[in-house]
Amino acid sequence: MYSEIFSKVYDAFGWNYYPESFAQLLLKWIEEKGITVKNMLDLGCGTGILCSIMQEHGIEAHGMDLSHGMIAMAKEKYPQLRFEQGNMVTWKPEKSYDLVTSTCDALNHILEPEEVKAVFRNVYSYVNPGGYFLFDLLREGEAEECEPVELGELEGKRLQFQIRHPQEGFVTLQTDLYEGEQLVNTEKIQERIYSSEWIMEELRRAGFSDVTCTDQLLEGHEEHAATWFVIAKK
Repeated sequence: MYSEIFSKVYDAFGWNYYPESFAQLLLKWIEEKGITVKNMLDLGCGTGILCSIMQEHGIEAHGMDLSHGMIAMAKEKYPQLRFEQGNMVTWKPEKSYDLVTSTCDALNHILEPEEVKAVFRNVYSYVNPGGYFLFDLLREGEAEECEPVELGELEGKRLQFQIRHPQEGFVTLQTDLYEGEQLVNTEKIQERIYSSEWIMEELRRAGFSDVTCTDQLLEGHEEHAATWFVIAKK
């Protein structure tokens, strides 16, 4: 789970670039599909940027995240929107949605396959008939190991970031906070790589009738994403 420190890092160093670019892609996808999306829920909403952009385009958007730090920041940045803290494995909203999204490989943060299955069953229960669950997924080899990279300073302290592979099929994102040369905080975020075939099969088992996996969300689009986009229709 992202701590308050990591939430500040996420916001301060512009890691909102992905939900910002994904929002534009998502709006084009909705237009090309010719579907009606009156409301949506973003699971693992982070600091709320995707919800904000979708709300600006006339879609009632709600957000949920496991991290208290992320939710606190989302509420501070967008007080007019609804954000809740919860665990997508068990958390249920009070209403149903035309579209449920989850980006920034939030599903990969769930390390136990049985809990991923539970998420799929849970989301299916609150997606409207004919609605969609759309999320991204890490591809094998996408998050390559890297040596520590200097990010800059946060509140007068120096930050380093690195990606490690502690064992096959797992990825660790590590952020180290230094005061001078002294290490004062280390945060490790673990992720698990799931095969697209397994993900698609479990979505079907959860009840979704039409499931696709692609690196091109928009048909005929020249660019191929480094991640998988998984689209499940109820």
